[in-house]
Parts: sequence; C-alpha cells; structure tokens
Amino acid sequence: MEKSHSKRVKNHPPPIELDEPIECEICNSTYKNNVAFALHTIRHSDDNKYSCHLCPYKNTSKYHIEMHVRAHEGTTKFKCEVCQKAFTVSTHAVEHKYFHTGEKPFQCEICGKHFMFSRFLAAHRRSQHYEILTGSPLVKFDCKICNKHYASASGLRRHKLSKHNEEGIDLSVLCDICGKRLSSREKLKFHRRIHTGYKPFGCQVCSKAFTKKDQLIEHVRVHTGEKPHICKYCGRGFTQRTPLKIHERTHSGERPYVCVCCGKGFVTKTSVDSHMKSCGGNVVSAFASTWMGHPLPQLSQLTQLGQPSKYFSL
Repeated sequence: MEKSHSKRVKNHPPPIELDEPIECEICNSTYKNNVAFALHTIRHSDDNKYSCHLCPYKNTSKYHIEMHVRAHEGTTKFKCEVCQKAFTVSTHAVEHKYFHTGEKPFQCEICGKHFMFSRFLAAHRRSQHYEILTGSPLVKFDCKICNKHYASASGLRRHKLSKHNEEGIDLSVLCDICGKRLSSREKLKFHRRIHTGYKPFGCQVCSKAFTKKDQLIEHVRVHTGEKPHICKYCGRGFTQRTPLKIHERTHSGERPYVCVCCGKGFVTKTSVDSHMKSCGGNVVSAFASTWMGHPLPQLSQLTQLGQPSKYFSL
C-alpha cells in the first residue's frame, strides 16, 4: 500500500517546505511541511482518519489526505489553466474550467438539454427519463424510517403522519433528505447543511467556509496562532479543547482506555484499538475494569452498586 501511494504522488511537485516546522500539540514532534504533519495526525485520531489542520477535512486514505493538503498549497499537477487553482483529481480541474468558459459539454441524448458537469447530466437522466431508459417507473418518495416507497410526496406525508406519529416521532426534527432524527430544530438546521453544502461562515484569510460559527472560530486560530486552551499543569496553550485534554493526561497519568486482553492503559481510544489488534493477553482479567476498550466509571462516581447495569445486562 505504501509503494502504491508513493507511485501515485511521485509525479506531483514536492510539498512546500515551511519556514518554521509545525509542532504536534499532543506529542511535540515537528514536521517540515503540511503533508508530513497531516500524515502524522492519524496517530492521535479517535476515528482512524488523517486530518487536515487547515480545515475540518478528514479521510482514511493516505493518498487522499495528501492530495487534499497539496490542493491547499497549490502543489498538485492538476490546475485550472485559467486561474491556477489546484485540485486533487484531474477531472475536477477540467470541470472547474467550465465555470470560466460557460461551456456545457454534456448533452442529454433524449431531450437535448446541455449540462456543465457529467454528474448533473446523470441526475437529470434519472429524474426525468428513468422510465424510458430502464422500462421501470421511478420510485421517488421513500420513507426513511421503514423503507416503504410512495409515488407522490402527499402519499409519503400521509404515511408518516398515520404510521410514525403513533410512535411519538416528531416530524419537525426529522431530516427530509436522509431520515435522521435530531434532538432539536436548531440541530436539524445545521444537519441539513451537510446535504445542501450551505456554509455561511467564511474565513476572511483563506476563503474556507463552514456550516457552524464555532468551526470557523477554531479554524481562524490556524492563521492567528491563538491558543486559548491552557494546560493547568505546565501552562502550554492549545488551539482546541480535545488536544488539551489528551495532553493533560501525560501529566496526570490518566489512562482511561484499557485493553481488555492485558489490562494495559492508554491515553486515547485510537491507541488502545491499535494495541488490541496484536495483544493476546488474558481477556478475563481485564473485563472487571473495561468493556470493549471503553472506560467504565470509577466506584466513586456511582451512587449505588446497582448502577453498573447500565454497562452490563445480567
């Protein structure tokens, strides 16, 4: 996999060497370019993904995170011929050019309508000509709760009101795109932006945009160097709260994530998950303190002995 990754990136320009190395806020290691630092971030990840420190982007692929960071820098070989904007995929650079030229090269063979992008043509063919192309009627309205299909929006609406409201489901907090139920209308508003791509909070430094204001605030600290979260042990500052929490465990000795095989403790869930893949210790001895690598509450946190039933069903 490493060899394949090297082959895929060898034709791109080298990453930009930084004037000052980037220091990892968790382990203090330093890196001379943004790509190297992005590849390091998976060591401290709780979801086994590489992270971009310039924006909220994450990915499990080493190649994709490198191409993403290179797009920030402009060090990919895929560039718009008009404005020199960099892209991670060659077809994206070609399609971006159409914004400048107004060209619409993709034509529907049924109705003759033209589109700027192939994905727009595909969506048009499915929504407008599905029955002609496949010989089967298109079911447009699906219930995201029970997966029943309806031919009209009114039919789906009647189904939801008659069937799912009996179960106490509040349709006002149900995403009409993916069916996910949120805890409030405010959270639903932010959730729908994932589908629509609406990002009203833009960075004035690098033009990155975000769905939430707090995401923008954290991102801006990349440019300003502001570190408002201070370690109570050594006074070191951090841009975000989570790296601070992990860092403070190096002072306190706290190891909340324990291997169910050997009982060894770890600072992060990612660390214990990685360790457990190769550990072959005594499984039974560790079950008294953990459940599948997740920390159980201390006895002092429990008001009565009956409460552990939250974690174990006896």
